[in-house]
Amino acid sequence: MADMNLIGASVKRKEDYRFLTGAGTYTDDVRLDRQSYAYFLRSPHAHASIRSINTDKAKKAPGVLGVFTGQDIAAAKINGLPCGWLITDVNGQPMKEPPHPVLAQGKARYVGDHVAVVIAESYWQAKDAAESIEVDYQVLPAVVDVAAARKKGAPAIHDIAPDNTCYVWHWVTRARWTRHSPRRITSRGWNSSTTV
Repeated sequence: MADMNLIGASVKRKEDYRFLTGAGTYTDDVRLDRQSYAYFLRSPHAHASIRSINTDKAKKAPGVLGVFTGQDIAAAKINGLPCGWLITDVNGQPMKEPPHPVLAQGKARYVGDHVAVVIAESYWQAKDAAESIEVDYQVLPAVVDVAAARKKGAPAIHDIAPDNTCYVWHWVTRARWTRHSPRRITSRGWNSSTTV
């Protein structure tokens, strides 16, 4: 059995040489018959309502096979991206899991949030078409500091978490315990809040 104690060990990477010398294959190098390409239009705003999205020009652009927005995703009842690890907080309450649709629906919640996607016969056709999409944003107040996001009155990113807190988690970093002692277990730790 191989030595599984790899924490802190120097591990020799096997794939570096071929990538550094140009012999590696990246996903961008893959070419298939009748392959199409996706280009995502992303929000330039950290927090904004999406008033409207006009995709008419993009749909008529050369090589475009389809253009989709969050409204299309909602109409098709395509589920969002779930959290991979649902937990309960220190009070035993389940975490507040805000929806995370694959394309923004009504609101962009971070710079780079996916607002629309164009599928085309080539990457450049998809990119050019995406750049012709007109999005009317209403820019909303944003907070980029975790502590400020938790203050009363801070702009809420998700309606399900008006205080911008998904859960509060207690992390014990060190515990002291004596096996047969009637004393209470004491611990030193810190409380962590995850902001959504």
